[in-house]
Amino acid sequence: MTGFEVGAVVTGTVSAIPRPGAIGLFVALAGERQGFVDVLTLPRRPESWPAVGTTTTFEVLARRPGQVRLWPLDPEFRSGPLDNGVSDEQWRARKARHPEGTVLTAEVSDVCAGSYLVRYEGGWSVLEDDEEPPEVGTRAAYEVVRHLDTTRRTLLRPST
Repeated sequence: MTGFEVGAVVTGTVSAIPRPGAIGLFVALAGERQGFVDVLTLPRRPESWPAVGTTTTFEVLARRPGQVRLWPLDPEFRSGPLDNGVSDEQWRARKARHPEGTVLTAEVSDVCAGSYLVRYEGGWSVLEDDEEPPEVGTRAAYEVVRHLDTTRRTLLRPST
């Protein structure tokens, strides 16, 4: 899914709202890809959601087979900040402790289809993997690729 890496900013057009207030909404993306915004990310009142035909920007949260999970960057179209429970002070400290390019040790704590969660001192990260993911409890070296200030997430990749 080139161009839809986790953390990428993409533009899309709201294409369908199947059950306003219950599921979320679908977004048409470039290359005939489909995006999805979960109901929990959107404003509580469905009348505040972007209407079908609205074009806006999103951050890619995750990729699933055939679908890209999105988070609206326009504050008007979301229920609040997606700060992952990290305060401003904690976020600044995490970025200072683990700047881009840093190699750190992390442990796999959860495995899902196509992704796995690693935890490290002071943070966590979700990595996507089309191969067989490592087993829970595996410790390995990971490199800090990028800090996503909007969603306060740190992107890691296995260190080579």
